[in-house]
Amino acid sequence: MNLLRLAACAALLPTALALSGCRTGFVRRKVERRISQWLADTVGPADLYTVRIVDTRDSELVLGRARRVEIEGRGIQARNQFRIDALRLTLDDLRYNGAGPFSVSVQRSDLEVEFTDQALNDYLDAGEARYEPEIRFTPDQVHVRMVYPFLGVPTPISGSGRLVVQEGRKLLFDAEKVDVSFVDRPGFGEKFVEDRINPLLDLTRAEFPARLESVQVLEGRLRAHGVAVLPRDERD
Repeated sequence: MNLLRLAACAALLPTALALSGCRTGFVRRKVERRISQWLADTVGPADLYTVRIVDTRDSELVLGRARRVEIEGRGIQARNQFRIDALRLTLDDLRYNGAGPFSVSVQRSDLEVEFTDQALNDYLDAGEARYEPEIRFTPDQVHVRMVYPFLGVPTPISGSGRLVVQEGRKLLFDAEKVDVSFVDRPGFGEKFVEDRINPLLDLTRAEFPARLESVQVLEGRLRAHGVAVLPRDERD
């Protein structure tokens, strides 16, 4: 395709690419770049976002519709509060408006994120969490250490348990075994730690647009599944 035809295609994009016969991939690349920038603005800056539009014709893209968008992200700083190592996001039936502020809506989404126990500890430190909590992940287990000032004396408390999702937006520590040296009463230690350390992660505070459905604790990291919290498109 020569330069004159490419220029003609670009001029026709806003209203009539579907009839122009242009097949340069220009529209697809432009929309993918806009989605990548939207991710940086909405989720947070990343080392890399990879956006791929599939199963969609150029004529549909001109009308502001993508049948399926597959996204991968690496090294994401969610609102500069929380580091996500990896993100995989699929958006089905995406509608977007490129006029003015770029906005999107979707009918369905599928989200998977991974982050480390160190990232969680950094998040807690930045939020000035009480009692110096430290979290460590091992397969299917969460280990917690904190320091509580009992009668003015810094007293270490340790425990283990699992993570549970509350209302899709918070991760809570569900204690199964806790060592509290100053009280020996069944069930007290577990509730004592839970009341002082939860929530471990609050997605509302981090302004991360996701609703979690399940989590899997691995060695040194956590994998969470859910959906993106985006406006739902109700058009046919």
